[in-house]
Amino acid sequence: MENLISNIGAIISLALGVMAIIWPKKTESFVSVQSIGKEGLSEIRSTYGGFFAGLAIYAMVVQTPEVFIALGIGWLGAALVRTATLIFGSLTKKNVAAVFFEAIIGTLCISVVFT
Repeated sequence: MENLISNIGAIISLALGVMAIIWPKKTESFVSVQSIGKEGLSEIRSTYGGFFAGLAIYAMVVQTPEVFIALGIGWLGAALVRTATLIFGSLTKKNVAAVFFEAIIGTLCISVVFT
């Protein structure tokens, strides 16, 4: 498999998406958000679940650098914005760990550029 490392990033993305679809309450706890009513649970399942799972599946099916890069830039963008939030008052151990988590997944996904 030529894009092995990028596929690992996509698999992690898929696993997180599936977790949000099946266990939205665990996802709420994991990302420190709280849904309100049925619409909130639907939002967790669709945004954290469907979006991540859909893009990850597409990346694994088409195996093109552009899709892996798009997935990786999404993760790296999340890491960048979260880093900015640390500066503006959201400095916690969990947020610092999340920056590294997001950056690692993003780097795995974009590794296709370096192969």
